[in-house]
Amino acid sequence: MRYFNNINNSQDIFFKAPSIYGLFSSKEELSYSLGACLYMPATREHLLKDILLSNKMGTHTISLCLEDSVSSDQVVQAETNIINLFKSIGLLLKDNSSFIDSLPLIFIRVRNVSQLQKLINESSLIGLCGFIFPKFDFTLGEKYFSILKEYNISNKRTLYGMPILETPSIIHKETRIEELTRVKHILDSYKEYVLNIRIGGTDFSGLYSLRRGKDFTIYDLAVIKDCISDIINVFKRDDYVISGVVYEYYSNVLDFHNNVLIKETLLDRTNGLTGKTVIHPTQVNVVNSLMVVSKEDYTDAVNIISSSLDGVIKSNYSNKMNEVKPHEMWAKETLLKAKIMGVLEDGKSHRELLQSITSLQYR
Repeated sequence: MRYFNNINNSQDIFFKAPSIYGLFSSKEELSYSLGACLYMPATREHLLKDILLSNKMGTHTISLCLEDSVSSDQVVQAETNIINLFKSIGLLLKDNSSFIDSLPLIFIRVRNVSQLQKLINESSLIGLCGFIFPKFDFTLGEKYFSILKEYNISNKRTLYGMPILETPSIIHKETRIEELTRVKHILDSYKEYVLNIRIGGTDFSGLYSLRRGKDFTIYDLAVIKDCISDIINVFKRDDYVISGVVYEYYSNVLDFHNNVLIKETLLDRTNGLTGKTVIHPTQVNVVNSLMVVSKEDYTDAVNIISSSLDGVIKSNYSNKMNEVKPHEMWAKETLLKAKIMGVLEDGKSHRELLQSITSLQYR
């Protein structure tokens, strides 16, 4: 896969085009490759068709949900859908091994530990990238990752896990730091399988009878913002990739003015978060366009990493100082993002990129 691969005039927009990556890329590359993760209930009747259609629209990462989006009386049907999906993928791969290249990165958001065990027992899971573990806490975390590790070792493959932090013990101030520290201890033990950490803003909000309005970002809810800050504080320093909270409303792709999805994604990026869960295919390209690195940031990052000095160097753009030691981690992460998402030419922004994508889709 390659982000923004079908834009005809990409050379006019990109200084450095996005690189190719895929299911078997390194963990480091995949961590920065998730971009906009499209949330899709596993109850859909034509899962494979919907996945392929979403991929044509620019979706590179999909979360098939067996948890909150599935009512109790639909669980068996949803599980059957998932099992049949991977049977279909397996059959198609037998006829055409290159079919794997037409698939986005697929993750299953399981309902609980027993469902995880059932799926790995009853399905080949061919083409799967990993699982998403909801309500992740100290009690359940070890169970989830021990099952995943055992499966990977037994089957000589690597499926990843992405925990969602969304429990009361994490949002409640009096227990938060202790619980985050305990969760981090588990993730440190299984770090080779932890692709991304996700934040359950909807569950957190519900515990306080809150729901952000369509004109507000998640950062406007003070109690959620406070928790996000602590999650970043505990995990970001040790190179964990953290994803932005899902945006619950639909948005107009070309409404650049007062577009709250754009504003929230920019705030995610400013706070060091990478990628975001979205609920509609039209939101995918909005989020992904905002993940592309500016030429200014890319140039600064290259100069910081390649500097023979360890003090201050002047930016090529003559508008800031680059301090080699304090900015080194930022520079390394920026270059990883640039490799996957690309680098915009000077004077170009997400607007030109989105307009090119939209004009291509609606010809």
